[in-house]
Amino acid sequence: MGEDLALVADIGRQSVRFGLTGGEAGPAPRDIRRFSTSEHPTFTSALVSYLSGLGLQDARLPSVLAVAGAARGDLINLTGSRWYISLSGVEAVLRAPPRALNECAANALALTTLPPSAFTALHGPPPRAVEPGGNYVVIGTGTGLGVAALISAGGRLVPVQSEAGHIAFAAETANERKFAEFCRVRGHALDVEALVSAPGLCLAYAALSGGTKVASPEDVTRGAARDPVAAAVVRMFVEHLGAFAGDLALAFGAWDGIYLTGAISRALHPHLMDPGFRRRMESKAVFRRQLAEVPVALVNRNDLELIGAAAAYGNA
Repeated sequence: MGEDLALVADIGRQSVRFGLTGGEAGPAPRDIRRFSTSEHPTFTSALVSYLSGLGLQDARLPSVLAVAGAARGDLINLTGSRWYISLSGVEAVLRAPPRALNECAANALALTTLPPSAFTALHGPPPRAVEPGGNYVVIGTGTGLGVAALISAGGRLVPVQSEAGHIAFAAETANERKFAEFCRVRGHALDVEALVSAPGLCLAYAALSGGTKVASPEDVTRGAARDPVAAAVVRMFVEHLGAFAGDLALAFGAWDGIYLTGAISRALHPHLMDPGFRRRMESKAVFRRQLAEVPVALVNRNDLELIGAAAAYGNA
């Protein structure tokens, strides 16, 4: 398989995907297999099962792990999961030190390898090539809210990991204030992720409907055309995402592009074309003109974590 073979992993709240990169077949992730947290008591158990299935249980493999959580220290707790990752334990299995990075940082690195067809422009300037010299921010919406940046330094793009999804929620509209009060009364943590995520859609529906619950986020995204409450929730979600995107552009100096990834953003693509997204994004006092020049694009791929982990390995 070649001497430069490495393992890549996308470790989420409910499952993990493993793949291989490098070697004679090149950098594109391959031999991808998915394991559920319900099938294995620990991450290491799933890892050993994957290696055994490929006959690699005795191989020495460098690795890059894209994790749903803060990638700090030897012990990494996965947000909203019963699994945790021990990097020293992974090293014992793979016989080589692993590298861990936040899953949204992996998404950001993936942008450097994607063709133009992977990006769908939203309102505003067209997206620019993701390349050294520019600064960019990636916002991932799914079961949680991920944020990472790509910052130019020394002629290369460096991923900046963050937990900015847990920045405090700042209500501006009547519905946002209603949502904030609903969360406060019920003891919900009130950060941006409380709204801008898949569970956030369900929570917001309950808040704006007076307590009515929906079974899934899809009930909200698919019902926006016929259900006034769902329509109001989607509008609030999209506008607050726009405001958050503008804040992040200012925080990271991401004047060269904002990229939206994740299942929820893809599902809300038509609504992200609403002028309310850019209006809230650009509503930043003296920086309105600069923000009007920042491109925003939707990334229409669902495999960014493994691609980004492979890119991180190739750039090491």
